[in-house]
Amino acid sequence: MNVVSFPRVRKRRDDPDRTFVSTDADERRLYKFALQYEMDGKSWATDIWAYSSEDAEDRVAAMRRSLALCGQLYAEVEADAPT
Repeated sequence: MNVVSFPRVRKRRDDPDRTFVSTDADERRLYKFALQYEMDGKSWATDIWAYSSEDAEDRVAAMRRSLALCGQLYAEVEADAPT
C-alpha cells in the first residue's frame, strides 16, 4: 500500500470530505492524516486523527519516542451516550 498525494486536487478544494473530518469533545475539528512506514522491504500505511499538520507531526514524534503494542483487537463496542 502506498500513500498517494494529489496536490492539484487538494489546492482546488477548501476542505476535506466529511469522512476525513471529525470533532473532539470540545467541538475542535480533527483531520485524518495518513502515515507510511517501511518494514521487511514493504511499504505499509495507517492513519491518525490530529488537529493540524503540525499536530500530526508532533504525534508522529511522540510515537517514535513511546509507541508500544497494547494487544490484538477483537471487537469494538460503542459506549452509551450519557443520559
